[in-house]
Amino acid sequence: MDSEPHLESRTRWCTWIFSTDHKTIGIQYAVTAGFFTLFGFGLVLIMRWQLAYPGEPLPGIGRVLSPDNAFMPAGAIVPEFFNALGAMHGTIMVFLAVVPMLVGAFGNYLVPLQIGAPDMVFPRLNRASYWCYLAGGWSC
Repeated sequence: MDSEPHLESRTRWCTWIFSTDHKTIGIQYAVTAGFFTLFGFGLVLIMRWQLAYPGEPLPGIGRVLSPDNAFMPAGAIVPEFFNALGAMHGTIMVFLAVVPMLVGAFGNYLVPLQIGAPDMVFPRLNRASYWCYLAGGWSC
């Protein structure tokens, strides 16, 4: 059996994940910030549902989350949980979506191209900053 294609695809995958190229790291920041944007958008959808239909359970997930949940008795959101959703939405959108998109994605991708540099000054530190961002966002 020929194992070259499998080895080649794994090598490409590893080089994409552990790359020190500023364009690759910028794309990684953009994709990760996009996922956090979608998560923050999901939180605001839950808040908007509560404002549109106060006291009613959330469709779909309300009954699943409600059996022993103090924040969503009978699937409806209590005021304390609504305030917590607002705080989580704001924090996620500012610190995990907007700032990393502007500084991480656009800064890594565009600034070296604009100034004519072949790469970032400290590419391994740049890669480590992305992995710290990903780990910090995932732990939230």
